[in-house]
Amino acid sequence: AVVSTQSGHYGRGVVEIIKLINPHIEISPNQLTVNIYQPGQGIPKHVDTHSIFTSEILSVSLGSDVVMDFKNPLTGKILPVLIPARSLTVMSGESRYLWHHGITPRKTDALSDVTPRSLRISLTLRECTAEPCKCSYPSQCDSQNYGKPDFSVNSETDAALIEQQYVSEVYDKIADHFSSARHTTWPGVVKFINALPSNSLVVDVGCGNGKYLGVRSDAHFIGNDNSWNLCSICRARNHEVFVCNALQIPLRHGKCDAVICIAMLHHITTPERRLAVLTNLAQLLRPGGLGLVTVWAQDQHLDLDSADTLKPCPTAGTEQGIGRRHFDSQDVFVDWQLKKPGSGEEAKVYYRYYHVFQEGELASLLGQIQEVQIVELWYDKANWCAVFRKL
Repeated sequence: AVVSTQSGHYGRGVVEIIKLINPHIEISPNQLTVNIYQPGQGIPKHVDTHSIFTSEILSVSLGSDVVMDFKNPLTGKILPVLIPARSLTVMSGESRYLWHHGITPRKTDALSDVTPRSLRISLTLRECTAEPCKCSYPSQCDSQNYGKPDFSVNSETDAALIEQQYVSEVYDKIADHFSSARHTTWPGVVKFINALPSNSLVVDVGCGNGKYLGVRSDAHFIGNDNSWNLCSICRARNHEVFVCNALQIPLRHGKCDAVICIAMLHHITTPERRLAVLTNLAQLLRPGGLGLVTVWAQDQHLDLDSADTLKPCPTAGTEQGIGRRHFDSQDVFVDWQLKKPGSGEEAKVYYRYYHVFQEGELASLLGQIQEVQIVELWYDKANWCAVFRKL
């Protein structure tokens, strides 16, 4: 439950808690979040949005001890901190603005010994503000990150320019770092590929670092991506790839047994261009061939427990690490923070364009292609997924 009100309008118990902690805090809390955690539940690592809340984040922990992990995004250092029951945690300064905090979902914690978790209630108190943040960590700050682009598409030229500047060029710049963080395959994609007949010809459109191009040795894979540097990584791994825009794929139509397009379509800026990409995928397939498409979902909470939280990501917002997000708009710019390992330098921020999909939107686009039949639609870990067949 989330309550936003003046402290004088809180329930009596909360007012008494505020009186107890008042000598230890500098802010005047006017917003309260109550989370109830069952044993085994946690919360992803995050930083409370700089521009919305003031200089301290307060957490009163009741019912159970728990270990909270703090991670420095510049160095990667992780510090586990024991949060005792009936305690107050005050995050200010570096711990408020820089370090990400979260609780790993598990049923026991181990410091000096193994301690089982029990029911825990967390009261998070903050002070909301309309003033911009002026902290000392601009790369982590949504108020000070002036490199955030505006989204405005008035023509095909605008659309192509955004995709070039905020997709292709960004992935060229972050290719090595991105590839190092993208080595795990999705079970749903692997299941789709493994169900294909032997000797199938599979095209991966938007193949990235090529992690799906070697899933099976008894099938033939061809990958393409609009990032030269990602394709170079694929070639170094002996994959057959080429650079191209998904709007113009230079392959013969009607020859492929399967086509996959994993986490790429959401980088296309307009409905017309997204439909054109899907049409191109369908044209590659032989009659009876199958396609698999996955895209980011705007609604990222459909399979979350009630105690989990989402990270704010407004229209020109930032992505703090990897995890669930809250999108206020379908057209967003999500950051990638690039830093040299062990350098201690602040990360350089690059913004990537995303169109996050509403429920039914992907099905609606596929339904406009006459030669396609939708086989399956599902939601998987904050993504909408679809399998379709070429008629």
